[in-house]
This record gives sequence, C-alpha cells and structure tokens, in this order.
Amino acid sequence: MFKRTTAMITLTLIVLSFAAVAGARLQEADYTTYVPQHGARSPIILFFDDMEGGTNGWTSVDNTTSATPKFHLDSYYAYQGTYSYWCGEMNAAFAGGDGYGNGWDQMLVIPATDVTGATYPVLTFAYRFDSEAAYDFTFVQAESLGTYVNLNAGYDGSSGGWQDYGDYGFIMASYDNPIQARFRFIADGAYSDEDGLYNSDGGAFHVDNIKIFDFYGGAVYFYDDAEGGALCTATVPASAGDYWHQITRACPAYSDPTSWWCGDDADTTVTPPGLDNSLLSPQVNIAGSAVCTLAFLLHAEVPTVDNDYWTEEITTDGGTNWYLTGAYWGDFEQCDGWGTSGIAGVDLTPYLPGTSFQFRLTFFSTDNGCGPGVAGGAGIMLDDIWLEDWTGSPVEATTWGKLKAMYR
Repeated sequence: MFKRTTAMITLTLIVLSFAAVAGARLQEADYTTYVPQHGARSPIILFFDDMEGGTNGWTSVDNTTSATPKFHLDSYYAYQGTYSYWCGEMNAAFAGGDGYGNGWDQMLVIPATDVTGATYPVLTFAYRFDSEAAYDFTFVQAESLGTYVNLNAGYDGSSGGWQDYGDYGFIMASYDNPIQARFRFIADGAYSDEDGLYNSDGGAFHVDNIKIFDFYGGAVYFYDDAEGGALCTATVPASAGDYWHQITRACPAYSDPTSWWCGDDADTTVTPPGLDNSLLSPQVNIAGSAVCTLAFLLHAEVPTVDNDYWTEEITTDGGTNWYLTGAYWGDFEQCDGWGTSGIAGVDLTPYLPGTSFQFRLTFFSTDNGCGPGVAGGAGIMLDDIWLEDWTGSPVEATTWGKLKAMYR
C-alpha cells in the first residue's frame, strides 16, 4: 500500500520493468525526490505536458468493451472423453504458446437450476488450474439474495493436475433457488503467459463433469460432461465505462488547475466498479535517441483492501510492443498527496533504439466499487509528464557511451 508522511511518500511496487524484474515480486521504492541520473548534463525535452492546454492528443479507452469470452470447449488437457471447458488459449505470442493473459476477467455460467425438493443440494465438478499464486484466482460463485458471493477462497498456483470432487463439493442449500452459479477467473495486470513473467502449464483453469445433485436423495438436477455441446455459457462482465477525463476542482492538480482523473464525478469517495480504463499519451518521435528517461507525477486514492490497482506501460515502436514499467496499488490518504511516481526516472534505454514513444496508464477496479472514503479523488490522477533525451550529451552515443551516460 501507499503510506504518506510529512517526510516522504513510500510506494509498494508490485512489478518493475521487464529489464529490472528480479527475485521478489514485492519491492519498496521511494520516488519522493527527482535524482538526475546524468550528473550536471542537461537533456533535450522531447515531450512535456502539464495538462493545461487541453487534451493535446491524449486518448482514453474502456478496455472492457473489447473483452471476449475465453472459456470454451477444448480437447487440450481434457479430463474425460474428448472435451473439457478451458479458460485459456493457444497463442504463439504467449510463453510456451498457451495459457492466459494479463487483466483477464472471465466467467463460465451454469444455467439456472431449480432444486426444489432437494434436501441437500451439492455442486460438484472436476477441475485443473495453473495461475500465478496470490494474484490470479479462479472463484466458484453463487447468488445469495441476488448477489454473487465466493464459495471458495480462489484457486491459485498449480493444482498439480486434475482434481475431482466426486460426490462431494459445495453445499448449495443456503443460496438462491433456482441456483445461479458460475466460475470466474480474474488475473491482475502482470505475470502471465502473455508477458512471459509467469509461464503456466495449460493455465488458467479447466473444469469438467459439472453436476448439481441432491446428496441424500440422489436426484441429479444438472450435469455437463462437456461432451454433448456447451450447456454452460462463457461470458465477460458488462462494459464498465470510460472514466478518464480532465478535471479542475478542489482536489488540486500538481500544477493547478488541470489534471487527468480516472474517477466518478457523481461520487468522488469511491472508485467505480469493474474498470479497465487506459489513458494514452500522444506518440512522440524518438528516432535517433539512444538514452531516454520518462518522468511523471501521479496522485492516487485506491483502496488497498479491494485489490484495485493501476499499471504503467511504454512502447518505443509505435504500439507494436508494450512493456510494463510498473503496477501499483495503495492510497496517498489525502487529497493533496501527490506522489512523484516515476519521477526518479523510468529508463527507456533497454527498449531503444526506437521510432515512436507512447505512455499508457491503466486503472483496474473490482466490481465492488469500494473507496478510501476521502471526498474529492477516489481513483488516480495524472499531471505533469515529460520525456528526456540524453543522447545529445558530451558522452559519445555508442554502446559504451550509453552505459556511461546511464551511470555518470
């Protein structure tokens, strides 16, 4: 989480850039003060925006509008017979050529099942999973008084192969009738087969032999062995909306009065539910640059306990390849708590030479709509951002010169 004091702002860093990732996933980083990495030399400013001159080529997008269902019948790692349901895909761009991607939110819905007359209704199934432990989960969910609740703590890590509940499973007597149940896989913004930081074995989740029956009476109310066609429905959450927009109001910008904000004007104390919203900078020509640094200022009021978070990405080839440079969650705890996230400098040198630079900031929220309760700024704000080119320095622009430029 983020903890703000009068002395400094400490950020809990979930993921570093590809070039810097090593060892533990959780690391501490202090971005309180901008410390130039290039001595007394002065950079060329390729791009600067204090957000005071309009949108200036910035764009935003609601990524939930383009989400597609991933659960499907597949023979890959099937349990019995020919098919099982698989939340995953064969993808040559993935590590190992198969698995799951960052930011997935996928559901497999069991048809509404009337269990009137059952004395002890039970949901049982066979399952197999492999997803990043402690971050990417598959939940078994059922409606209770019209609201979906988790029946399990979430499957994560590796099941070590197929598991089968057989005649045992989840007792459904206390949930709505007809029973409304589903499997829901949720991945965070990094460490998956997509970015290669977690190479699953056929992840994320397989399920087969889904059954709802009366444990004592033996009556079977629903059964799907995946062999006779898809009885269950693959789906994704409804579009959540795009909440990125420029604001000028009481919760100030870093350089007043304007900043970009991903939040809800109707209620600034909570984060909107189910968001996957990206803000993209204009493209910047970086042809010929060999040593570049990105810096920006960001304010956050993001509920730590609710697993909301944001990711920071860059591209140096016009968007063909995107590289994760940070993923965070936490709360600066007050309206004017601006953290200099990235101010120490995001070194772009490992991604150069390049042609066109672009920055992408994406905010993810769960479907609870929680918030820190601080009026004015639940969500994240972005203000001053700039891109420095150190190539035109007295240090020669050679491979050795690039190394010297980084450490002088």
